[in-house]
Amino acid sequence: MRRAILIRAYVVFGLALLFALSVLVAAARLQMGSDKEFSQALKQKNTRVVNVKAIRGNIYAGDGSMLATSVPMYNLVFDAKADGLTNELIRQKLDSLCTKLATEFPEKNPAAWRNYLLTLRQKNIRYTLIKKDLTYIQIKAIKKWPLINMGKFKSGFWWEEETRRLYFLGELARRTIGYSRNGIYVGLEGGFDSLLRGSDGQRMEQRMPGNVWRPVQVGNYKDPSNGYDIITTLDVQLQDVAQNSLRNVLAENEADHGCAVVMEVGTGAIKAIANLKRGKDGIYFEEQNYAVDEFSDPGSTFKLFSALALLEDGYAKNTDSVNVEGGKTKFYGETMEDATKPNKNILTLQEVFEKSSNVGVSKLIVKHYGNNPQKFTDRAIDLGLNIKPDFDIKSSNNPRIKTKKSSDWSAISLPWMSIGYEIKMSPLQILMLYNAIANNGTMLKPYMVKEIRQEGRMISKIEPVILNKSICKPETVLALKKMMEGVVENGTATNLKNTDYTVAGKTGTAQIYKSGGYDKSSYKASFVGYFPANNPQYTVIVVINEPRKGKYYGGAVAGPVFKAIADRIYSSSVKLHPGLAQAAKPFIPTILNGDLKKTQGVLNYLGISSHMDTGVSFTAWIKAKSGDYSIKLSPIKSDQKRVPDASGMGIRDAILLFEERHLKVSYQGYGRVVDQSIKPGSTAIPGQTIHLTLKPF
Repeated sequence: MRRAILIRAYVVFGLALLFALSVLVAAARLQMGSDKEFSQALKQKNTRVVNVKAIRGNIYAGDGSMLATSVPMYNLVFDAKADGLTNELIRQKLDSLCTKLATEFPEKNPAAWRNYLLTLRQKNIRYTLIKKDLTYIQIKAIKKWPLINMGKFKSGFWWEEETRRLYFLGELARRTIGYSRNGIYVGLEGGFDSLLRGSDGQRMEQRMPGNVWRPVQVGNYKDPSNGYDIITTLDVQLQDVAQNSLRNVLAENEADHGCAVVMEVGTGAIKAIANLKRGKDGIYFEEQNYAVDEFSDPGSTFKLFSALALLEDGYAKNTDSVNVEGGKTKFYGETMEDATKPNKNILTLQEVFEKSSNVGVSKLIVKHYGNNPQKFTDRAIDLGLNIKPDFDIKSSNNPRIKTKKSSDWSAISLPWMSIGYEIKMSPLQILMLYNAIANNGTMLKPYMVKEIRQEGRMISKIEPVILNKSICKPETVLALKKMMEGVVENGTATNLKNTDYTVAGKTGTAQIYKSGGYDKSSYKASFVGYFPANNPQYTVIVVINEPRKGKYYGGAVAGPVFKAIADRIYSSSVKLHPGLAQAAKPFIPTILNGDLKKTQGVLNYLGISSHMDTGVSFTAWIKAKSGDYSIKLSPIKSDQKRVPDASGMGIRDAILLFEERHLKVSYQGYGRVVDQSIKPGSTAIPGQTIHLTLKPF
């Protein structure tokens, strides 16, 4: 009996020893990494590697004002089965929490919130989205609420952080600045996506009780590298004028679409670019970047190149004459007509250009290039008119300059090309050509991004790029300038003549090619020119497609947009006003109302004097009034229970001021606040939305 018991004991002990040895061996193999499959399975079960998104870079206007940025937004989430969320805690804290929830999120009253949360707990729901797109200020306040202030493991409440892309100008330059369309960025967002997006990082997370994952600092995982910021050449106020002027003219003429671009003569910097399309409801919006992407027959604005070729090759001077035959002639059986009948038959080249005579230009071109049309087309190719501009905003389309080798070349191609038909060019290309003449023959590359920065540190500075130092002889430039000045003084754009500044340019009116032919009922009106004519600073092109109210000539339809832009630039630019004496007193800028410390910091850095109202001991928010020699600062009343006055503030300070009182903010426009939907001094009701209207200085 005793022996039997001993044998059984030895067997049990032996089995236990074998089991212990097998566990030790398995542990050793795992520790040494010999059992890779088991190790990998265990690792996948308890840890994971996740991507950490980089923060997308900002886009700024030329004056430093923000056009686009990425901001963190938060989603409030509830885990009804959190390990620490006991029935006792629910009994003690839930009612107080639901009162807070109803105040901040009034779509449910306290009782409804209580029933909702209890239902989630009864159903063992581990993930419920309570509210999306909360701000940091809101989350900061929510963290202090009953129950939630005990942490996510006891309360079950936690928040997911997401990034939202904000655009501060609304529809203004929307297509130019860009946005994400089906995950693909367009505009500047797309052209500089590789710089803006940065590079994502990675981190390891470990599974915790309650199926919650937390980061762990192990392994060679990298932090994300945030995207670069880009500083554009855009002038926000000019963009506003260009877009609104374009919209008004498009609406007035019920036109299908149009564009307007402003270029700085001496640099090639684009200061404004507007593109608008008429919707089915008659409202205009930005859909396509027509200035960059629409390649079509330019019409009479191409006559500048025809005149350049004649002058540069020595075939004609401004004073040489041509018989325009009453404004009507034929080439190989095809009739060529002028838009308006001339008052005489014999016109000089200067007059042909001023009156935009199709017959005059085409007859001169055929006379001198008819036996060698390749010489005419080669000059266009030498100027790069057949090459798509290397611009910051990319285009999927291409220009076209037809040559004798083209399959569709015909006997009438040369005369029709000379007046801007049977070729394809974008408004940006035409603008580059005219800007080159304004710039005394130097053709510049157009650009919209002037600096690349990262966290305030300059990475690179983009300088103007010369594409062609001299597209023609100086005497040709002078002759062409005289022609363009004559268009405004005596020709098809006399409506742009004014006593304040001089304008030079060319009108264009072209039939639109549709369904295999040119539609005599559909036109494209354009004007491109520069000002002041005696000292060019800006070149502007305006194109209006398919106006439907009877007017379709370039001077009458596109000219008013040019004038509105030029008037705004002239009125706001001191350097364009001759004979103005500099004031003896110092320059005191206009200052936005807002944060006291930030305002004083900027003023001190700039060396501008400021003083506070006497008797004010402390205030966080101030109003600023510019005097002759200093800035006067006065306090903004800051009662937490009252709606403050945000007039004169920038949008960022205004949002912060209202969110401190748990008010939600919506806004339209840009610049500074000029109106608010809830009157200052009213009772601040948490969760209420206040709408702000902003306008530029």
